[in-house]
Amino acid sequence: MNGIDRAELDETIAKAFKEVRTAIDTHSEKSLQMYSNALSALVELRQQVVSGERAAG
Repeated sequence: MNGIDRAELDETIAKAFKEVRTAIDTHSEKSLQMYSNALSALVELRQQVVSGERAAG
């Protein structure tokens, strides 16, 4: 996946994870659902980036 910086993606995943933890701590169900969905999508994207890198060489 050209154009996606792996380090920036990792940083974004870490930030989303922190938001999930904050949502858990504050018992915010709406935020928990939103950030959990975002985190899942980001992790899936990272898997695709890594797979693309492996396929490229």
